[in-house]
Amino acid sequence: MNGGDILTLWPAVIGPSSRMIPGKIVRFLEQNANMAFAGFRDRHLVPCGSRVSAWRVHPDRHTITVSLPPPVVHRVIEAMEDNGQFALTVEEHPTHETYQLKGRYVGRRGVEAEDLALVTRARERLARTFRMYIPEGIPVDFVMRIMFPDPEIALDVEIDEVFLQTPGPGAGARLYPPVEPEPAEPGANTHVR
Repeated sequence: MNGGDILTLWPAVIGPSSRMIPGKIVRFLEQNANMAFAGFRDRHLVPCGSRVSAWRVHPDRHTITVSLPPPVVHRVIEAMEDNGQFALTVEEHPTHETYQLKGRYVGRRGVEAEDLALVTRARERLARTFRMYIPEGIPVDFVMRIMFPDPEIALDVEIDEVFLQTPGPGAGARLYPPVEPEPAEPGANTHVR
């Protein structure tokens, strides 16, 4: 399925509009996504980014927890307290199916055992598709620990929007909530010939 196909089918995929991350995206996050990057900005709109060690969708399907490693944790906390805007980009390698989830920061906490278990799962998921790129003699676990460092904090974020970022037609299109069609101008001819 290419990006154009998903845009055509998207309203049927997500069903009625609600304040929940669509099921297709939840399944992608839980089963396929194997790389993630967080983006945020401070009060002066200076952007910053961080690798993401793990992610988890809450049962309400509106909130996610994102586990972040050092070294930019202090900048993340500052930015979250300044404006709370957060973006998470998740990808499946090697297909490059990619989505961006945007939302608002709602809280932070220290890392718990469940977060570390999610980091292990993320490492295993990427290792299955990434082994062929690792030179012989270099331990896969070593590379996965570099790509998914142990996290220092866990952030909770309420998701407001989901965008398609898979390279190709439709990249950048908002998937959730669905984009409402523009109303026709009064008196405009909407008849298709």
